[in-house]
Order: sequence, then structure tokens, then C-alpha cells
Amino acid sequence: MNFYTHLNLLQRKKYFFIPIFFFVFSIFCLLLVFQESAEAQGPGVNWDRIINLKPDLKVMVLVNSQRPLSLEDLSFLARFGMIPADRDPGLVLGLKKAVFSVKLKNWASNSLPAHLSGRLLDRFFMSGIYRLGFKVEQEGYEGPLTLEITAPRDGFGKQLLSSEFMVRRQAPNRLYIDEVGNRWYRIDYSKIKQGEVIRLHFAFKYLVDMAELLQHDLMLWEKPGEGAVPDEIRPFLNSGHKIDKNLPQAVEWAREGGPRPLDNVRSEYLRVKNFIKKTIPYDTQKKARYFGGKAIYSNLDDMYQDITTTLFQRLGACPDTSLLECAFLRARGIPCRTAGRFGHFLIHLYVPGKGWLSTLIYPTGIPLILAPGPDNVPYQKWNPAIQLRTVTLEAKTRIEAMEDLK
Repeated sequence: MNFYTHLNLLQRKKYFFIPIFFFVFSIFCLLLVFQESAEAQGPGVNWDRIINLKPDLKVMVLVNSQRPLSLEDLSFLARFGMIPADRDPGLVLGLKKAVFSVKLKNWASNSLPAHLSGRLLDRFFMSGIYRLGFKVEQEGYEGPLTLEITAPRDGFGKQLLSSEFMVRRQAPNRLYIDEVGNRWYRIDYSKIKQGEVIRLHFAFKYLVDMAELLQHDLMLWEKPGEGAVPDEIRPFLNSGHKIDKNLPQAVEWAREGGPRPLDNVRSEYLRVKNFIKKTIPYDTQKKARYFGGKAIYSNLDDMYQDITTTLFQRLGACPDTSLLECAFLRARGIPCRTAGRFGHFLIHLYVPGKGWLSTLIYPTGIPLILAPGPDNVPYQKWNPAIQLRTVTLEAKTRIEAMEDLK
């Protein structure tokens, strides 16, 4: 075989291996993409474990139908607590795919008709609009007003993907973010008068990750935390505005926990919840006044009742009981901070080795504020302290499965 024959064979082999090389390279790239996609999605949820520990958890279920959803289908689903996640059945009639919300225990204990199938969503998108409206009630007032309002923010398992803001009447406004990530809009009116109404609109879109969300649920942590409280967390052991850990009732409650070292934050929280449940009936009238547009405040801090008043009157709504919970738990040596989402106020507790955990997980809640320190901070502020009435306070959300938006 001469030189030219050898060369010709080598060239043929070379061109033969080129497509093989590109095929192997393409498979390698696809594997990398799938790996990155899986890593981006994160670990799934162990629903078998969750149902044993949190059977009343509200979950999202993607329902598929072989035929358009009918009133009969919706009626069947509603019988065991499955309602359209958008809260309006008219939006899902005639569709073949829709997201429903249901308690986890209800989902696990029922089965769907043959033409329906469903699966729990580990991750989903939540978008919507949060609206606020204020009416100036200060008699004879005509002058400047500066409003500072918390906007939707990141939360446990909730990544804020996008947001928009609009105000009517229009006025100069700007967004600023404080040291713990609270997103405040400041609106400056040079002149406003009695009877005028200010309307604020917040649009948002979240990626909700149920696995990450549940990692921060205090009720799922059965084992005690390990390690010491870090220095940066220690301020949350101190008294703060409207949170007095030296209140005699708080000190007495802490003493009743016994002399042993604190080793289970979850059990201590359940103990204080049990105390409040037995001692402080929920103030439904206060809630109705605020959400019904009848409550008037010169300073929203007044909405958060002093803990001595709550104990004396034996009556309080969630803004009041959250302060009481924090006072008692700090007296027991548990770091605590107040927090708020749309429609509810709650607390977060710090567990060594685990971090901040929430005392109430709500997958479709809109996070609004975290206390940056031991003081309780209202989620709305204004200056001067004129009387304002909240005439609008509402939120509408839409839940969408991730694959529907690809």
C-alpha cells in the first residue's frame, strides 16, 4: 500500500469519526442541561412525611381532564374541598387543565373519577395585584402628607420575580429597600385635603418552591436545634417597642417551663400558643373593622395593641397576639421577630443550627414585612399623624403550573 492510499484511508476514517464526535458531544451537552435543570428545580417534597406532620396544609394540585371541565366536575371536586386556586370557578369551566387548592389530608384520602387526574405541585408561579386605598378623615386638613408602604417582597420559599407599582392620585414616589429586605414605597404629597382618596396598586409575580417553604416551617421540626445563638441574632432576645420580655406574666410563664436548659423551640411555641388560646379570645370585631374599611388611625402603630392591654382585656387580634407571643418567648430565651403577610401578622423564631423558622406557613400568602430588629414595626407609616381610613385592602392572585408557561 503506497503513501497516497494510506492518506486516503486516514481521511475517510477522519470524516467517519466527525459525525460520531458531534453526536457524543450533543448528548453530553443535553445531559448537562438536564442536570442544571434538575438542580435549578431543587429537591422535591416528601409529601408522605408532610401529611403526617401537617395534614391541614393548603396545597396546589394540577388537575387534567380528558374532556372540558363541567359544573358536575367542579361540584365533585368541591365535595372534598378542592376549589379553583383563583377562587373563581367561572375561570376554569371548559378548560382541560386547571390548578386547584385543597387541604393535603383531603387530597390524600380521596380519588378522582376516571376522566380526571391530578398531581401535587412542588413548584408553581403566583402572580396578582395587591390594592390599598386610604381616605383622609382629618377634619379640615389641607397640607402635605408622606406615605411609606411596604410592597411585596421575597419570603421563605417565595422568590419575587417581578413587581410594579402605581399610585392614584399621582405624586412623586420612590422605592427603597431596608437592611432586611423590606421594600418600601415612599409617596410625597405636597398638598392633600380631607375627603381625598389615595389608591395604591402593587403587581407581583412569585416563584413558589414548596420544598424550600416547608424547610422554614417550625411545626415540621420535631428535633431540637443544636449550637449557640449567633451574636447577630442576640438582639432578638431583648425587649423592644411594644414587646416587653420583663412583663411579670411573661417571666412567670417562662419560669413554669422548668429549670432545665431550653432544648425544643417547637414545644415552647406550642406551649405559648396553648396559653394564648385559653386566655385571649380572638377579636373578630377588630378584624372586621379594619378589613371592612371602618377603622381610622392617626398612626398604624396604634393598631398593634400593648401587650398589657391584651392581657387585661383578654381580647386581641393577630397584630396583638403576635406581640404577646414574642414577649413570652423572649422571656424564655428564644429569639423572636414579628412579621406580616397580606391579611395576617405572625412571628418567626430562631432555632440554632436551622435558622429562622415561621410559625405559620401559607403557600399563597404575600410577604410584606419583617421586623429588622427587636422592635415591632408597622407595615405602613405616614407623616404628619393625620387620621386616615383604609377604604380598600384586597389581593387577587393567579396560580399557574410551571410547565404551562414554558
